[in-house]
Amino acid sequence: MPNTKDTFNSIATVYDKINNIISLGRHKNWKSFFISNINFEGEILDIATGTGDIISSIKKIYPNTNCYGIDPSKNMLYIAKQKYKDINFIEGYSEDLPFPDNNFNFITISFGIRNTLSINESLKEIHRILKKNQYLLIMEFSKTENFFLKVFTNLYLFLIIPIIGLLYGKFKEYFYLSSSISNFYTPKEFQKILENNFFNVESINSFNFGLVTIYKAKKI
Repeated sequence: MPNTKDTFNSIATVYDKINNIISLGRHKNWKSFFISNINFEGEILDIATGTGDIISSIKKIYPNTNCYGIDPSKNMLYIAKQKYKDINFIEGYSEDLPFPDNNFNFITISFGIRNTLSINESLKEIHRILKKNQYLLIMEFSKTENFFLKVFTNLYLFLIIPIIGLLYGKFKEYFYLSSSISNFYTPKEFQKILENNFFNVESINSFNFGLVTIYKAKKI
Protein backbone atom coordinates (compact mmCIF):
# COMPACT_ATOMS: atom_id res chain seq x y z
CA MET A 1 0.00 0.00 0.00
CA PRO A 2 1.36 3.47 -0.80
CA ASN A 3 2.16 5.87 2.00
CA THR A 4 -1.22 7.57 2.42
CA LYS A 5 0.38 10.57 4.09
CA ASP A 6 2.44 11.20 0.95
CA THR A 7 -0.62 10.60 -1.24
CA PHE A 8 -2.70 13.23 0.52
CA ASN A 9 0.19 15.67 0.77
CA SER A 10 0.48 15.37 -3.02
CA ILE A 11 -3.19 16.02 -3.79
CA ALA A 12 -3.93 18.62 -1.10
CA THR A 13 -4.17 21.62 -3.44
CA VAL A 14 -6.63 19.90 -5.81
CA TYR A 15 -8.46 17.68 -3.31
CA ASP A 16 -11.58 19.78 -2.78
CA LYS A 17 -11.93 20.60 -6.48
CA ILE A 18 -11.61 16.98 -7.64
CA ASN A 19 -13.96 15.77 -4.87
CA ASN A 20 -16.62 18.07 -6.25
CA ILE A 21 -16.07 16.81 -9.80
CA ILE A 22 -16.01 13.07 -9.14
CA SER A 23 -19.05 13.18 -6.83
CA LEU A 24 -20.95 15.47 -9.22
CA GLY A 25 -21.36 17.82 -6.28
CA ARG A 26 -23.22 15.17 -4.26
CA HIS A 27 -20.61 15.01 -1.49
CA LYS A 28 -22.02 18.27 -0.08
CA ASN A 29 -25.44 16.65 0.41
CA TRP A 30 -23.90 13.54 1.98
CA LYS A 31 -21.88 15.65 4.41
CA SER A 32 -24.90 17.79 5.29
CA PHE A 33 -26.92 14.69 6.16
CA PHE A 34 -23.92 13.26 8.01
CA ILE A 35 -23.71 16.09 10.53
CA SER A 36 -27.50 16.31 10.88
CA ASN A 37 -27.56 12.88 12.58
CA ILE A 38 -26.72 14.30 16.01
CA ASN A 39 -26.99 17.47 18.08
CA PHE A 40 -23.34 18.17 18.81
CA GLU A 41 -22.07 19.58 22.11
CA GLY A 42 -18.90 19.73 24.16
CA GLU A 43 -15.63 18.41 22.77
CA ILE A 44 -15.68 17.28 19.12
CA LEU A 45 -12.89 15.54 17.18
CA ASP A 46 -12.86 15.04 13.41
CA ILE A 47 -10.37 12.35 12.36
CA ALA A 48 -8.81 12.39 8.87
CA THR A 49 -10.09 15.95 8.77
CA GLY A 50 -8.36 16.82 5.49
CA THR A 51 -9.07 20.44 4.61
CA GLY A 52 -11.53 20.73 7.50
CA ASP A 53 -14.91 20.90 5.78
CA ILE A 54 -16.75 18.56 8.18
CA ILE A 55 -15.47 20.00 11.45
CA SER A 56 -15.92 23.57 10.20
CA SER A 57 -19.56 22.82 9.33
CA ILE A 58 -20.13 21.46 12.84
CA LYS A 59 -18.52 24.53 14.38
CA LYS A 60 -20.67 26.83 12.26
CA ILE A 61 -23.91 25.17 13.40
CA TYR A 62 -22.76 24.61 17.00
CA PRO A 63 -20.49 27.59 17.80
CA ASN A 64 -20.23 26.74 21.51
CA THR A 65 -18.48 23.42 20.87
CA ASN A 66 -14.72 22.93 21.16
CA CYS A 67 -13.66 21.51 17.81
CA TYR A 68 -10.50 19.64 16.85
CA GLY A 69 -9.34 18.14 13.58
CA ILE A 70 -6.52 15.64 13.19
CA ASP A 71 -4.84 14.41 10.01
CA PRO A 72 -1.41 12.99 9.08
CA SER A 73 -1.14 15.24 6.01
CA LYS A 74 0.73 18.47 6.72
CA ASN A 75 -0.35 19.95 3.38
CA MET A 76 -4.02 19.24 3.98
CA LEU A 77 -3.82 20.82 7.43
CA TYR A 78 -2.06 23.88 6.05
CA ILE A 79 -5.10 24.56 3.85
CA ALA A 80 -7.50 23.86 6.73
CA LYS A 81 -5.66 26.25 9.06
CA GLN A 82 -5.80 29.03 6.48
CA LYS A 83 -9.56 28.65 6.07
CA TYR A 84 -10.73 27.99 9.62
CA LYS A 85 -9.07 29.94 12.43
CA ASP A 86 -11.45 28.85 15.21
CA ILE A 87 -10.62 25.14 15.05
CA ASN A 88 -7.66 23.33 16.61
CA PHE A 89 -5.89 21.35 13.88
CA ILE A 90 -3.30 18.74 14.84
CA GLU A 91 -0.99 16.60 12.73
CA GLY A 92 -1.21 12.94 13.73
CA TYR A 93 -2.42 9.42 13.07
CA SER A 94 -5.66 7.79 14.19
CA GLU A 95 -3.72 4.80 15.56
CA ASP A 96 -1.97 7.03 18.12
CA LEU A 97 -4.29 9.87 19.12
CA PRO A 98 -2.65 12.49 21.40
CA PHE A 99 -5.62 12.89 23.74
CA PRO A 100 -6.51 11.60 27.23
CA ASP A 101 -9.02 8.83 27.90
CA ASN A 102 -12.74 9.65 27.84
CA ASN A 103 -12.12 13.13 26.47
CA PHE A 104 -14.57 13.66 23.59
CA ASN A 105 -18.34 13.91 23.40
CA PHE A 106 -18.41 13.08 19.67
CA ILE A 107 -15.93 11.81 17.09
CA THR A 108 -16.44 11.99 13.34
CA ILE A 109 -14.54 10.52 10.41
CA SER A 110 -15.63 10.92 6.80
CA PHE A 111 -14.03 9.06 3.89
CA GLY A 112 -10.96 8.39 6.01
CA ILE A 113 -11.33 5.12 7.92
CA ARG A 114 -10.43 3.03 4.87
CA ASN A 115 -7.11 4.85 4.49
CA THR A 116 -5.89 4.31 8.06
CA LEU A 117 -2.82 2.18 8.67
CA SER A 118 -4.98 -0.12 10.82
CA ILE A 119 -8.75 0.11 11.14
CA ASN A 120 -8.83 -1.97 14.32
CA GLU A 121 -6.06 0.02 16.03
CA SER A 122 -7.81 3.25 15.02
CA LEU A 123 -11.12 2.07 16.47
CA LYS A 124 -9.39 1.05 19.71
CA GLU A 125 -7.94 4.55 20.04
CA ILE A 126 -11.27 6.16 19.19
CA HIS A 127 -12.96 4.00 21.82
CA ARG A 128 -10.34 5.04 24.38
CA ILE A 129 -10.73 8.81 23.95
CA LEU A 130 -14.52 8.85 23.47
CA LYS A 131 -16.68 9.35 26.56
CA LYS A 132 -18.92 6.49 27.71
CA ASN A 133 -22.22 6.21 25.81
CA GLN A 134 -21.14 8.89 23.33
CA TYR A 135 -21.09 8.64 19.56
CA LEU A 136 -18.78 7.88 16.68
CA LEU A 137 -20.07 8.93 13.25
CA ILE A 138 -18.44 7.41 10.18
CA MET A 139 -19.16 8.12 6.52
CA GLU A 140 -17.40 5.87 4.04
CA PHE A 141 -17.67 4.26 0.63
CA SER A 142 -18.99 0.70 0.65
CA LYS A 143 -18.43 -2.37 -1.45
CA THR A 144 -21.57 -3.49 -3.28
CA GLU A 145 -22.70 -7.10 -3.67
CA ASN A 146 -24.86 -6.28 -6.71
CA PHE A 147 -23.10 -7.64 -9.82
CA PHE A 148 -24.36 -5.04 -12.29
CA LEU A 149 -23.72 -2.15 -9.92
CA LYS A 150 -20.25 -3.55 -9.24
CA VAL A 151 -19.44 -3.51 -12.98
CA PHE A 152 -20.57 0.10 -13.31
CA THR A 153 -18.76 1.12 -10.13
CA ASN A 154 -15.47 -0.46 -11.20
CA LEU A 155 -15.70 1.28 -14.56
CA TYR A 156 -16.11 4.60 -12.80
CA LEU A 157 -13.44 3.88 -10.18
CA PHE A 158 -10.72 2.57 -12.47
CA LEU A 159 -11.37 4.58 -15.62
CA ILE A 160 -13.20 7.84 -14.97
CA ILE A 161 -11.66 8.84 -11.62
CA PRO A 162 -8.02 8.12 -12.62
CA ILE A 163 -8.54 10.05 -15.87
CA ILE A 164 -9.83 13.04 -13.88
CA GLY A 165 -6.80 12.67 -11.63
CA LEU A 166 -4.56 12.54 -14.71
CA LEU A 167 -5.94 15.88 -15.90
CA TYR A 168 -4.55 17.38 -12.68
CA GLY A 169 -1.29 15.42 -12.84
CA LYS A 170 -2.38 13.04 -10.05
CA PHE A 171 -3.09 9.76 -11.86
CA LYS A 172 -1.32 7.36 -9.48
CA GLU A 173 -2.78 9.06 -6.40
CA TYR A 174 -6.37 8.78 -7.63
CA PHE A 175 -5.82 5.26 -8.91
CA TYR A 176 -4.77 4.33 -5.38
CA LEU A 177 -7.81 6.05 -3.86
CA SER A 178 -10.07 4.19 -6.31
CA SER A 179 -8.43 0.91 -5.27
CA SER A 180 -8.99 1.69 -1.59
CA ILE A 181 -12.70 2.28 -2.29
CA SER A 182 -13.01 -0.95 -4.26
CA ASN A 183 -11.33 -2.99 -1.53
CA PHE A 184 -13.36 -1.67 1.40
CA TYR A 185 -16.09 -3.59 3.20
CA THR A 186 -19.81 -4.03 2.68
CA PRO A 187 -21.96 -2.25 5.31
CA LYS A 188 -22.66 -5.58 7.07
CA GLU A 189 -18.96 -6.42 7.20
CA PHE A 190 -18.00 -3.03 8.57
CA GLN A 191 -20.82 -3.09 11.12
CA LYS A 192 -19.31 -6.33 12.45
CA ILE A 193 -15.89 -4.67 12.74
CA LEU A 194 -17.41 -1.81 14.74
CA GLU A 195 -19.22 -4.24 17.03
CA ASN A 196 -16.03 -6.25 17.56
CA ASN A 197 -14.41 -3.02 18.77
CA PHE A 198 -17.15 -2.35 21.36
CA PHE A 199 -19.41 -0.01 19.44
CA ASN A 200 -23.15 -0.48 19.17
CA VAL A 201 -24.26 0.49 15.65
CA GLU A 202 -27.57 2.30 16.10
CA SER A 203 -28.20 3.26 12.48
CA ILE A 204 -26.85 2.71 8.96
CA ASN A 205 -27.89 5.02 6.11
CA SER A 206 -26.83 4.49 2.52
CA PHE A 207 -26.71 6.77 -0.53
CA ASN A 208 -25.95 6.43 -4.23
CA PHE A 209 -27.32 2.89 -4.54
CA GLY A 210 -25.50 1.84 -1.36
CA LEU A 211 -22.06 3.05 -2.41
CA VAL A 212 -21.82 5.64 0.39
CA THR A 213 -22.75 4.63 3.93
CA ILE A 214 -23.13 6.55 7.20
CA TYR A 215 -22.74 4.65 10.50
CA LYS A 216 -23.91 6.03 13.84
CA ALA A 217 -22.26 4.02 16.62
CA LYS A 218 -22.32 4.40 20.41
CA LYS A 219 -19.37 3.50 22.64
CA ILE A 220 -20.21 0.58 24.93
